[in-house]
Amino acid sequence: MADAMDSYLNLLANVTILCTVAMFAAGIPSCLTIFKTGSTQNVPYLPFLMTLVNNILWFYYGILKNDSTLLVVNGIGGCLQIIYIAVYLYFALSRVKEMRQSLFAMFFMSALWFLLQNYVVEPKIIEDRLGLTASTITVLMYASPLAEIAEVIKRKNSASISLALTITSLATSTLWFLYGLLISDLYIQVPNFLGIPSCLIRLVLIYKYKGSSNQYQTYQA
Repeated sequence: MADAMDSYLNLLANVTILCTVAMFAAGIPSCLTIFKTGSTQNVPYLPFLMTLVNNILWFYYGILKNDSTLLVVNGIGGCLQIIYIAVYLYFALSRVKEMRQSLFAMFFMSALWFLLQNYVVEPKIIEDRLGLTASTITVLMYASPLAEIAEVIKRKNSASISLALTITSLATSTLWFLYGLLISDLYIQVPNFLGIPSCLIRLVLIYKYKGSSNQYQTYQA
């Protein structure tokens, strides 16, 4: 029984890694567009930065938990986001806003590291604080499309929603939720469980307004 459960967990972990990396790779078309046009117009910077911060937090959490799935996924994801950010900043005409956002992210990460290293002694508490922070940011990222959803309903036009990315996000959220259940980790379970309804709502909107839907868009986390 234990061997069967281990086999299932390994299979789920591998599928989760593949699906999540595929979702992170959604930024590649945006980078190619930037390369071809030499412009960052209509390509948002903040999703790249937020995803990188999220990757770093979950990678650190994976180190504390000794979880190879978290390490592999967020290691690859972090490298991809760094590439996306480098390309974006290279072609951006004005980098003031982007640099301000980057500095704020660096300050946040530095402050978090300082607090965890100097004011939290127990390793378990450090793990819990980091897990809570990472899961909170994940929830905020899943909640970010709510404004887009409201706009779609208002305009009755789902052209801004990517069908491929929505399906990938739904699959990824479901897989991570199941993975969190198997390893009994609430910090993984909760944010991904909350992400499922967001993806389902977007799928419903795509179907409802499919006559005006465009399945291709710039990358959004």
